[in-house]
Amino acid sequence: MMDEIVGRIADGSWSEAGQDDTALSLDTATRLSQGLKQRLGQSHAALKQIIRGDYSTYSTAVAESTSAQAMIAQLLQGVDDLEVMLGDEEHGIHARLRGAMQNEAHIRERLKSNTAILQSLRQLSGINGELQAMDRMIQDGELDRAAERAESIAGMIGAVEEIEGTRVRDVLEERVDLARMNIQENALHEFREIITVEVGGGLATLRVDMKRSERVAVLFTALQTVAGGDSARHMVAMRIVNAFIRPVLAATAISRDPDSTSEFSVQLDADGERTGASATCDVVLAAVEYASRSLKDRVWTDAALTEVSGLVLQRCYLQRIPETRAELGEFHAVVDTLTEFETALLARCAEPPPEPPIHRAAKQLDELFVERQCARALAQARVAAGSTDFAVAELTAHQQWSLAFVRDTVEAGDAQLAPAWAQAAEGLEDAVFPQCVVSRSAVDTVAAAYRLANEAAGCSEAGLAQQLMQAAWCVLDVYGALFLSQHRQQLRRVPALGWQFHNDCLYAAHHAAILDRVAPGAESRWAQVAAGFLGLGARHMDEHVAAEARELQSLVNLDAFYDAASEAEQGQLAQMRRRVELALAQLGTAMRPPRVTPHVYFRALGAYLDAVFGATIDGIVGVRDIGVDDSQVLSEHCRSVHALTSLFRLDAEVLGAYSSLAPAPRARGADACPALLDSDSEAEEPAAGRGGGAGRLAKRHCRLGDKLLQLADILEISRADILARRRAGLLAQFTADELAALVRALFADTRERALDIDELRRI
Repeated sequence: MMDEIVGRIADGSWSEAGQDDTALSLDTATRLSQGLKQRLGQSHAALKQIIRGDYSTYSTAVAESTSAQAMIAQLLQGVDDLEVMLGDEEHGIHARLRGAMQNEAHIRERLKSNTAILQSLRQLSGINGELQAMDRMIQDGELDRAAERAESIAGMIGAVEEIEGTRVRDVLEERVDLARMNIQENALHEFREIITVEVGGGLATLRVDMKRSERVAVLFTALQTVAGGDSARHMVAMRIVNAFIRPVLAATAISRDPDSTSEFSVQLDADGERTGASATCDVVLAAVEYASRSLKDRVWTDAALTEVSGLVLQRCYLQRIPETRAELGEFHAVVDTLTEFETALLARCAEPPPEPPIHRAAKQLDELFVERQCARALAQARVAAGSTDFAVAELTAHQQWSLAFVRDTVEAGDAQLAPAWAQAAEGLEDAVFPQCVVSRSAVDTVAAAYRLANEAAGCSEAGLAQQLMQAAWCVLDVYGALFLSQHRQQLRRVPALGWQFHNDCLYAAHHAAILDRVAPGAESRWAQVAAGFLGLGARHMDEHVAAEARELQSLVNLDAFYDAASEAEQGQLAQMRRRVELALAQLGTAMRPPRVTPHVYFRALGAYLDAVFGATIDGIVGVRDIGVDDSQVLSEHCRSVHALTSLFRLDAEVLGAYSSLAPAPRARGADACPALLDSDSEAEEPAAGRGGGAGRLAKRHCRLGDKLLQLADILEISRADILARRRAGLLAQFTADELAALVRALFADTRERALDIDELRRI
């Protein structure tokens, strides 16, 4: 009943009206209440127990759920990291997997490599044994076997790929190379013992040890194995060539010793007559035959035999090329002998050269002859230009160009005059070089140019003729350039040498101009050569005269023009005049005809006097105050200085020799420059003691002579006379400033003087 009541209370059905049919007493209600209370207490305890158990279960579930969530989060993070790693090509899982696979492959490769290295070490051990065996063979003299073993070892070393590029391989290869060198040196040493050469005491001996001749095959095999091809035989052959044949051919006279039987001996003589080509070829062929026979024909190579041919070519051909056409004709017999020798010599060649040296040179005989002539002429020009003896070839008379002159010049060089000159020489009767002093070197150089031009005229081949003509031009050009550059100081210090070089230039230009007319051509440079020497001579003359003129100007003492009337200054003027006269006399002696032609002498003397006159005029014009007495002294000094023009007076005999000569011919296109001669008017009034000729020449060659005399007059005349002469044009050489300065110095400062100065400036 309690349970029913409690149930009804619990579900609320107890309070519903009309449904409660049972009435309860107090006791019953009390009991029910107590029972209910007890039941509530039990229920409460049971509920608390249930709740406690459920809470514990809940707490455990929550903890487990939290742990699960953490694991899930970690798993999710791991998934994210895995996705990242899968996507990272460099550091992700793919890369790690590849690295692991590569490590595995590397380990396998290392294992394979170590296996190969182990195999290589076994091979190297075998190579080392072979090397030791090879060394024993070398020590035992088995050079041929040792050479074969060396090549075999080299192949074994190359087969070991694992040591490619390593120090081990380098050491092994060096060991093999050293063995080859030892084999080669030992073989050559034995050859030097078998084949001995002795040169000295006038005798050259080639000896082969016949007792050891069987050893030659072994040595050649060894050398051929280590050196390859014909190198071994070539080394032995070149020893015979260099040690025996070359010294024999270097001797002047050679002859085979008839007493030698077991050896080959040649008598040498450095002072005897030079052995001819035929005898020389016989000796060389006999030496080659002796070596071939003694060494069983295993020694000579094609290159060595060609070298022997070249040595004979040098001795008997190139060193003996003739210098004249006559000798050249005789030399053809020598060339035939040499070609026959070369044919016999090179018959021993396995493959003779297609064009042996002597045969090739024989075809080029004309070219070599021309080259030798050109080279010899150029060498002579260089020597002549560098000579310091300055030998003189004074022309005692005017040099008339003629065919006989050319013939004498050509025949002096042991040559024959070319027939073409006869026709070319027509119309050159006016080609005269006046008498003067020229150097021997210039005459010889011009003669060399004529000889080359003569060879060119007689040469049938146009190319060789042009080569000879070019050499002729160069001979003169080289001489002119080198002479001036090497002797400039001597020419400056010694006036006579300076004028001699000037004459040399004109002499070369004169003959170059003639050759331009005799041997013209589209490519001819004779006109340029002639113009070049004319210009060189003119420049040298101008420089020489200018330098001497400066020296003369320095002798003019300007201080002596101040207070000239004093006794001290008059002495200074007289001393200055004597110094100038002495210097001019010395310069005149260095160039007095016939050292140079009169025209050259007059031109230079006029320049020297103008230098003195100009310094004197400038010095006097520069004086600010000239007294009456001073003006008289200065006027007399001017006239005494002008009297130096008497140096223009030359003997009638000297001038008479030049009076009939016309100016020298010029080359086609030559530039205008000083001629050797002016005209026969230079012989005017030549008689000694008569001054008319000297005065006329002074007026002609001295620009300032009249000005100096006019200055002497100005120092003595009045202002009115100065003004009158200025109006008449007699003082045209003076500038207005110069006349004004002289008037201020000579006359007192007055109004009339100022008016006269103004008038002088206006005229």
